[in-house]
Parts: sequence; structure tokens; C-alpha cells
Amino acid sequence: MTTEVLSATLTAGVQSTFGQGRIWYLKVATGAMTVIAEKLGTGGIVRRFINVGAGFKFKAEEGAPGWDYLRVTSPTTQNIEIIIGDDDVEVANAVSITGAATILEQPSATIATPDDVAVATVSNSDIAANPARRRITIGALSTNADPLPLRVRTTAGTTGAGIELQAGTFVELKTTSAIRVRNPGAVSQSYWILEET
Repeated sequence: MTTEVLSATLTAGVQSTFGQGRIWYLKVATGAMTVIAEKLGTGGIVRRFINVGAGFKFKAEEGAPGWDYLRVTSPTTQNIEIIIGDDDVEVANAVSITGAATILEQPSATIATPDDVAVATVSNSDIAANPARRRITIGALSTNADPLPLRVRTTAGTTGAGIELQAGTFVELKTTSAIRVRNPGAVSQSYWILEET
């Protein structure tokens, strides 16, 4: 039994041929490609894989003979790493960065700005969970007069827990979960929402 990790440069539209095996795994690739597994002599196609990319793995059924030639064609020139063999191995893909890395956060596509929400004295107002939410900003109206601030917390949190929102302040949260706004004060207070999805 043999397993090989092979590196190759594929030229656009030119077929590359690799050896026999029962299992192949495309470890590194920058674009999609076509992979054809063939048996020796007959030219019979065992399997055909079209538009596969990095991370794609094929394992022949138990007892199946596998292939003799693995023919790979890419529509673009690219460098690949492919693992070919008879043993079903696990591959850990790790990324390491040396120096500075730039992280690009995708902007939201829409925002929602519902009407202000009034919270009665010593009560809660819940904001529903939203799996499409990227970020939510919750702010206490500047006209809130109670000396006790609103509290922003989880819906399961205790009464005195959470972030304090004094009149005229706000908090930004990157969460999709449900959120509770509690008014511990003796007069009604209001808050506003800007939700990004």
C-alpha cells in the first residue's frame, strides 16, 4: 500500500496524468478542474469528476480495484497538491500567517430601523433572534428621564445583569441571538434599534 502527496503545475487545457490508487484527495487548488479515473488497457472510465476544487476527496468502494490512471484537466493554469494512494488518510489543513494580515468584513446589504420601543416600568422588551443579522445597534433615547439606566442582556440573564444604557448612549453587538432590554426604573423609557443584515 502506498500513499503519495504530489505537487504539479497544471497548464490550462492540458491533461496531466497521475498514477494508480483507490483514494484521491485534492489538497491544494486555486480553481476547479475535471478528474477522470481510468483502468489500464481498456480505457474504461471508472469515475468522472467535473468542476471539483480543493478539499474534494474520492474513495473507491471496498473491494473495488480503483484506477490505473488519474487524468486531470484544468481550464486555467494553476499549482495543485493531490494525495493519491490506497490508504484512507486524514489531512489537516492549517493556515499560518507571518507579518500583517488584512481582514475584510463584508458590509451588510440592508438595514432595519423600526420605530422606537417603549419599555414600561420594571419590565422587559425582547428583540427576536435573527440568523441573517450581521450587527445590531441599540440606543437609549436622550429624552429618557429615569436615573436608572436601561440594561441590555441575554433573555435568560438575571434582573441586574447586562450592559447599562444611560440616556443618549448606545451599544453595538455582533450577534444573531435574541436580546432583552430591561427597564428597572420607575418611569417608562424608550430605546431605538438599527439592525444590519
